[in-house]
Amino acid sequence: MIWTYRALNNPAARRKWLIFVLLIIAAGFGFTAYKIATGAELGKSLIVAAFFAFFVSLYAIITLGKPRHYYIEGDYVYYKPFKTNLKKIKGFEVDEEKKVIRLKGAGIFSVRTLYFDNHDDLRQAVRRLERIVEK
Repeated sequence: MIWTYRALNNPAARRKWLIFVLLIIAAGFGFTAYKIATGAELGKSLIVAAFFAFFVSLYAIITLGKPRHYYIEGDYVYYKPFKTNLKKIKGFEVDEEKKVIRLKGAGIFSVRTLYFDNHDDLRQAVRRLERIVEK
């Protein structure tokens, strides 16, 4: 089973990426404030901060719109570059409102959250996971 999602269309993924981008922009402006407080030139520092915020915002737009692909093959779920053995997870939790499946017991370098654009793909993945995890 293969499915695609865009972070822009999934509320949980969109929130995660927006928080990440806002933290990067806040860190950039915090660094700029520190430079200004230590005596750097005000105009030059603000121009550099504006360019930084602009490019991070462009990165956010590209990231939110980029299609991401998951697929389940055999007993593994793949999301580039991660893969998770579904026989080793302890279960999963489905949130249909946010269109998310959270895999319980997945390792640190494995897929832990599955995001979806539509409810049909979510239901198909739940049926597939129930068959694999219950074996």
